[in-house]
Amino acid sequence: MRKAGFGWVVFCALAAVTLGCRAPAPDWNGTWKLNPSKSNFQGTVFKVSISASGEFRVDTGTSSFTFRCDGKYRPVGESRTEACVKRSTNALDLVRKESGVKTNAYHWELSDGGKVLRSTETVLRPSGPVIGIKIVASRLSGSGGFAGCWRDTGYLQQHATMTLRLDTQTLRVVYPNGGQYIDAPLNGADAPVCGPHAPGGVTWAIKRTRQREFVVLTKRNGRVLTQGSLQLSNNGKTLTDSWWSPSRPNDKATLVYDRE
Repeated sequence: MRKAGFGWVVFCALAAVTLGCRAPAPDWNGTWKLNPSKSNFQGTVFKVSISASGEFRVDTGTSSFTFRCDGKYRPVGESRTEACVKRSTNALDLVRKESGVKTNAYHWELSDGGKVLRSTETVLRPSGPVIGIKIVASRLSGSGGFAGCWRDTGYLQQHATMTLRLDTQTLRVVYPNGGQYIDAPLNGADAPVCGPHAPGGVTWAIKRTRQREFVVLTKRNGRVLTQGSLQLSNNGKTLTDSWWSPSRPNDKATLVYDRE
C-alpha cells in the first residue's frame, strides 16, 4: 500500500511539469447548439448618427468609426484609406485600400420602408472577390435614412452552431453557419479569426483559468474589443459563452449552448 502511494507521488511529481496533479480535463469537444431561451443576447445593437456636416458615425458600444460620403479617400489607420459614395438616399458604397490597393468593399442598403439595413462586405483578393460579413439589421429607433439604432439579427444565425476541439496546445472553435474558425493557442497568444466570412483584423487570445473555464480576449487591429469566458457546466452538457466591454464589466452578454 505504501509502495502504491509512493508510486502515485512520483507520478504526480513527473506530471506536474505539464499537467499538474488533477483530474483529467472535461470533454469540451463536440458540436454545440445555441439555446436562445437560456441566452440573454438578442443581437448586436449599433447606432448610426450623421452630423450636420455630413459625417457618419457608427458606434457599437465597444468600438466606433466615422466616414464621409463625398468620394474622397481619407486615412483610417496605418497605410489604410477609405472612401464612401452615396448612391441614393437608401444606398451607399464604401471602399478600403491598404497601401493604395483596394482590399475591401462595403455596400449598405435600406429596404422594407427603411426598417431593415443590409450591409455586405466583399473581400477583394487577387484570386477574385469573396463575400465576407453580411449584416441584416432591424430598426429600433429613427424615423428614416441610415441614422438611428439598429439590431443585427444575423449574429445569432451565424453563431447558432459551434464546434470545439481541444488538444494539449490549441482550442479550435468553428462557427459553421458563419464561415469562421479560430485555432487559439492555450498560451494566450493572439490568433486570427479565419474563414471566408471572417471579420478583418479580429483576433482571439485564450487562457485556461480552471478545468471548466477559458478566459477570452477579443481584439480588432490590436485594440481590445471585449473580454469574456467560455464555461462548461459540471455535467458537461451546457456551454456558456459570455463577454463584456472592459469599460462596462457589469453589462454582460451570454449565449448558452447545449451539447448536441
